[in-house]
Amino acid sequence: MSGFKPQNNYSEGYGKRGRSQKRSIKKSSGAKRFKTEDTRIVKETIEDESSDEDVSNTSIDKEAEVTEDLEKKKQVYDALVTILKSEHKEPKMRDNLNETSKEEHLTDEDLDEDEKFETEEQEIENNLLSIKDDEEEGENNDDNAGESDDESDNKSDPFDSHFNQPTEQFTNKFADAFKNKQIKYRSIKYKINEYESSIYSEPRILEDEQTKVKSPVLKSSIHSYALKKRLKINNDLLDPAVNNLTTIQKELVDPMFQYKDILYEYGNYGKDEEEYRSLYCLHVLNHIYKTRDRILKNNSKVQDNPDAEFLDQGFTRPKVLIVAPTRDAGYSIVNEIIKKSGIDQIDKKSKFRDQFYEESLLPASKPKSFQAVFKGNSNDYFVLGIKFTRKAIKLYSNFYQSDIIVCSPLGLHMILENTDKKKRQDDFLSSIELMIIDQLHSMEFQNISHVTSIFEHINKIPKEQHDTDFSRIKMWYINDQAKLFRQTMIFTKYISPSANFFLNGKCQNWSGRWKNHKMITPNESSIGQLGLRVKQMFHRFDIIGGSIVDEPDYRFKYFTSVIVQSITKSTSYEDGMLIYITDYTDYVRVRNYLKEKTTILFGDINEYSDQKQVNSNRALFQQRRVKVLLYTERLHHFRRYEIKGVKNIVFYKAPTNPEFYNEVVRYIGKNAFTGNTDINISNVRTIYSKLDGLALERIMGTKRAAVLTHGQNETYEFK
Repeated sequence: MSGFKPQNNYSEGYGKRGRSQKRSIKKSSGAKRFKTEDTRIVKETIEDESSDEDVSNTSIDKEAEVTEDLEKKKQVYDALVTILKSEHKEPKMRDNLNETSKEEHLTDEDLDEDEKFETEEQEIENNLLSIKDDEEEGENNDDNAGESDDESDNKSDPFDSHFNQPTEQFTNKFADAFKNKQIKYRSIKYKINEYESSIYSEPRILEDEQTKVKSPVLKSSIHSYALKKRLKINNDLLDPAVNNLTTIQKELVDPMFQYKDILYEYGNYGKDEEEYRSLYCLHVLNHIYKTRDRILKNNSKVQDNPDAEFLDQGFTRPKVLIVAPTRDAGYSIVNEIIKKSGIDQIDKKSKFRDQFYEESLLPASKPKSFQAVFKGNSNDYFVLGIKFTRKAIKLYSNFYQSDIIVCSPLGLHMILENTDKKKRQDDFLSSIELMIIDQLHSMEFQNISHVTSIFEHINKIPKEQHDTDFSRIKMWYINDQAKLFRQTMIFTKYISPSANFFLNGKCQNWSGRWKNHKMITPNESSIGQLGLRVKQMFHRFDIIGGSIVDEPDYRFKYFTSVIVQSITKSTSYEDGMLIYITDYTDYVRVRNYLKEKTTILFGDINEYSDQKQVNSNRALFQQRRVKVLLYTERLHHFRRYEIKGVKNIVFYKAPTNPEFYNEVVRYIGKNAFTGNTDINISNVRTIYSKLDGLALERIMGTKRAAVLTHGQNETYEFK
C-alpha cells in the first residue's frame, strides 16, 4: 500500500477531482423539489502562455498519469474495504427511520416553516458531499504548522501516551476481550469533598482481573498538561504559579486531559455549565491543534524524505463531535471555542448568529429549570461543521473537511437514518476521537434513541474513499478498533439510567472511565425543599423471579390491583386525582385499561394532544366533571402547565427530573390556598421499585433512598 501516496486532508497533491452531480431534496409535502449541481473546479497554473507544443504534450501526459493513479487508488480502496468488511462484519442497519412523529421535539416555536427547514436541510446535504477543495493551499508553508513546542514530542503527554504508545499486540488483545465479553472493570472510589465522591474504573481482561488498579493521578492544575503555546497565550496560562481553575474545573481537568471517559453530574444551571464547557473547549482545541500540527510537521518530513512512513491520520478529517440539545446551547459552545482559540477571522459568523441566536423572553411564572432549558433559540435541528485553517475558523464547512462537528441528536439522526437510504451517511464519524454530550438530561425528553443511534454509527470503517492517504492511517483505525481510543464525555444535571447505560454499555476506552457521585442530604432533596406538609406515601413492588425487562409489567400489575382499587374505594376525595406518568408507552397502557376495564370518568392529556384537547380536559378536571386526569412527564417538561383542581396525586413512577416532583405536588398546595381542598386529607403516592434508586435519591436524599430500596417494609410515609 506504500507504493502510492494519495493526497490527504492537509497536503497538496494531485489536481482537483469533481463531477457534475444532480441532487433533489423532496419537501415534506411533496410539492417542491430543488435541484443543485456541483460545479467542477479546475485549477490551472500557467507559467508561460507561449509554451511550445512539447510542453503542452508533457502536461497532458502528466494529467493522464494522475487520472490513472486515481483509478488505481479507487481499486485499492475498494479491495481494502472488502477485506475489512469480511473481517469486521457490521450489524444490519435498520431500514426504516424510527417513528420520529411520536418521539420528536416539542417547542413553542412554529414548526411549519417549510421553506426555511428545506433550505437548511439542503445546506446540510451539500456539506455531506465529499469534495476536496483548495482552501488548504499554503498549509505546508504555514509558519505555525507543526510548531515545535516543548510539548510536541513529549512522551509523557497523554495525547501521545493514549493514542500512539499502545502497541498493536496490546490493542488487539483488548479488542478481542471486549468482543468476547472478557472485560471486567476494577474501580477505586475517593472523596472529593464531604458530599461528593468520584469513581475511577479501569478495564481488566479476566485473566488479569486480580491486577490492582493504580490510584489516579490527581494534579488539579491545567499547567500539569501539555497545552499548545498559542492556547497558553490566548487564555492567559503562561504563568505556572497561577491556577485559574474553578472548583468544578479542578475536578474535571485530570480525567479530561488524561483522555478518560467522563460522566459528570453538575449542580446548577448556567454557572456550572459555563465552567465545564470552558474546560472541554480548551481540551478540544488542544487536541485539534496537536493533531493538525503533527500531520503538517510529518508532511514536511515526507517532502524531505519520500520513503519516510508516519501513521498519524484516520479515515476522515473530523476528530471531535459535540452533541447539544438546542441551537442556543450550540451557539454558546461555538462562541466559547472561538473565544478560546483567539482567532479573529471567522467565516460566516453573521449567518451563524442569525440562525442560532435568538432573544426570547420566557414567562416569568415558569420555573428556573424551564428558563434554563428553553432560553434563546430552542430549535433542536442543526448540524454544523467547523474547520480550522492557518488564520481563520470556517463555519458551515463541508463535513469531510471539518475538524469539529456540532450537532443536535435529531439533526444528526436525520443524516444517519435518513428515510432515503441513498442519502444515509456515517463515514464522517469514522475517525472521531473526542465525543462530547452536553446536557444529556434535556436530550432525554427529546428522543433518547437518537443519542443511541449516534453510538451505533460512530467509529465504523467508511464505505467510500474520502481523499485518504492509506500509508498514513493508524493501524487501530484499519483494524476497526477506534472505539478503544475514543474519549466520551457526558455532562448532565442528574444521573439517569440512560446516562449510566451510555457510559457502561457504549464506551470502551482502554484508558478507563471516571464519574462523580453527589450525596443528597435530606434538606437538599425534593421533599426537604417542598415547603408543604402533605402526606407522601411510597409504595414498593418487587420483581419476584423476573428480569429487568419485566419491570413495566410488574408495575402495571401493581397499579391495577392496588392503586385503581384505592381510587374506587378512596377514603379521601372522590375527585381531583392526578396520575402522573413518565413514559408514553405506560401512559397508553394505563389509558386503555381505564377505558376498557373500569367505569372511572377520566380525562387524559399528553405531549401529542392538540391545544383544544388539552384545554378541554383541564377544564373538565377543574370543574370536577371527570374524576381522574392522566398527565405525562414530557408534556409537563415542555409546557409546565398549572393544573387546577388537584386534590390527590399518584406518581406512576418517580419523576425523572426531581424538580418535577415539587412542581406537581405544589398543585395541591395551590388548590388548598384557594380553599378547594383540605391539605390534611390530600395525599401523594409514588409507585417504585429497586430500579428507581437514582430518582428516589434526589427526591428524598441518599440515605433515605437506600432504606426505601433495601428495607423490609413495602410502604413508607413522609410528611
